[in-house]
Amino acid sequence: MKIELKPIGFVERGLPERGADRKSFISTIRIFDEYVEGLAGLEEYSHIFVIWYMDRVSGLELRVRPRRLPDAPEVGIFATRFPPRPNPIGLTVAELVSLEPPRIYVRNLDAWTGSPVLDIKPYDVLDVVERPKMPEWLMRFLNA
Repeated sequence: MKIELKPIGFVERGLPERGADRKSFISTIRIFDEYVEGLAGLEEYSHIFVIWYMDRVSGLELRVRPRRLPDAPEVGIFATRFPPRPNPIGLTVAELVSLEPPRIYVRNLDAWTGSPVLDIKPYDVLDVVERPKMPEWLMRFLNA
């Protein structure tokens, strides 16, 4: 089976460096002109899913030790959000700060400047998971 994806835009201004505070940084997504009409109504939402291609990832690792967590166990790549995946597709829930077509301004995007954007979807109450289960090592990291 052959799958072909076509970008709808790109990250015009992404997270400047590893370790930057993505929760406060405002990124810019530039949608290509032929898709701008598809943004109509998006401003009614507070958050969006940004699906993007991790174009700078090379290699594949099926088992990894989560970075910055020296005491975490080695786990499979599908138990992490790390980039060296079979299909390096990024998925981020981002706060929609403003919409000024063809640009979308968002907070909490962990994509790099220049990364291709594959799709935008609205986030709504059907997407909320109350008290999701997570591994203990991740809870330690998030509470640190």
